[in-house]
Amino acid sequence: MDKGRNTVSDYETGKVLRMNLYLQFALRYFKGGKKSSFSSNAIAMAVFGLAIGVFSLILTMSIIKGFEEVLANKISNIDGQIRIKTIFGKPIDESDRLDSILLDSNLKIEVKPFVRGMLIARRGKNTEGLLVEGIESFSNPSLLNLKDSFITDDNIIIGSSLSDNLKLYISDILVVAPLNGYTGELIDLKYSKYQVGGIFKSGMEEYDKNLAYVSLNSAQNLFGMEGKVSGYIVNSDEEIKYLVEKISKHVKYPYYVETWKDRHRIIFDWVNTQKIPIIIIFSLIALVGIANIMSTISLMINEKQLQVGLLISQGLQNSQIRKIFLLQSGLIGFAGSLLGSLAAWSFIYIQNNYKVIALPEKVYFMDSLPVTFDYISSITVIVFSFFISIIAGLFPTKSMFNNGVIRLLAQR
Repeated sequence: MDKGRNTVSDYETGKVLRMNLYLQFALRYFKGGKKSSFSSNAIAMAVFGLAIGVFSLILTMSIIKGFEEVLANKISNIDGQIRIKTIFGKPIDESDRLDSILLDSNLKIEVKPFVRGMLIARRGKNTEGLLVEGIESFSNPSLLNLKDSFITDDNIIIGSSLSDNLKLYISDILVVAPLNGYTGELIDLKYSKYQVGGIFKSGMEEYDKNLAYVSLNSAQNLFGMEGKVSGYIVNSDEEIKYLVEKISKHVKYPYYVETWKDRHRIIFDWVNTQKIPIIIIFSLIALVGIANIMSTISLMINEKQLQVGLLISQGLQNSQIRKIFLLQSGLIGFAGSLLGSLAAWSFIYIQNNYKVIALPEKVYFMDSLPVTFDYISSITVIVFSFFISIIAGLFPTKSMFNNGVIRLLAQR
């Protein structure tokens, strides 16, 4: 029994020693000798080429993810995760106690009523149309660059673009009038005065120019909706799909559930449409680096043919020689992908902290290039590059022993 155990132990020990031998040879070839050779330069170029491809691929995926996250955070913060309204847009009577029904559902949610309507805003000779929303409080005012969560009844919160257009600043007076259902002359409108209590900046031009906030009571008075609301905003830390499924059991006709993704489906459909071809294009750049590895291994085999022949003459099998070069190609792939990942992480860190690349808000809904480093994707790219590099090394090593010089040295 002990003899059998010793045999297994000796086998495992020999396996480890052989692997160490392969790794020593691979690292020796990878580092190169004291004198610079063509193959050592080729290794450096193969690592650099793969690093560029991996850098481009990871950066592209990070930019796409950054766009999605920034848009999701901004839109969900402004619109709320879920809105409950009536199918025909009719006001909901607060006596229906729809909010109480939702809160009694044992879901971990926050339910807030809102009133939405159109206003005409006037400042001197300048006039702008506004979409005004009456709310009780902001769920996360810091994302809109606001200090306070609550709005007083005589204040209005406007966007930064509207502030620039009308030259409005904190404590200035803005004259407004409701437009909902009005078909008469503008001079006959019922005007009200509000003091600018805050200026928000979402980074999305359409919101910053056309949206304003007032208190819920003010909105109800403006639009003649005393005791009524336009709908309810539902926020939660739960996943949206789970929330929609659970809330739909409590919300029946004529009410319906609408998520922020439903309201802005066109934007995210556009992002998803661009995602696949962009990733494919930059994956091809990484594949060019893989092709360079194949060429590099072929050059190494030709340059090291004397050493290969000597190793064979010393008793190493063809499969063992092949493992050395396969491990060599794997090291090149790992070094290139790791270098590319570190370069991508460094770029993302600099961009997120210093906003090196700016974007026009009117076009991209944000003022700087958003990037989010995805650790899972990066690890996947490194592992995938490593295995693809090994596979790339199979082709040149497969025909390695057809070399006449190697065969002749092996026979001596």
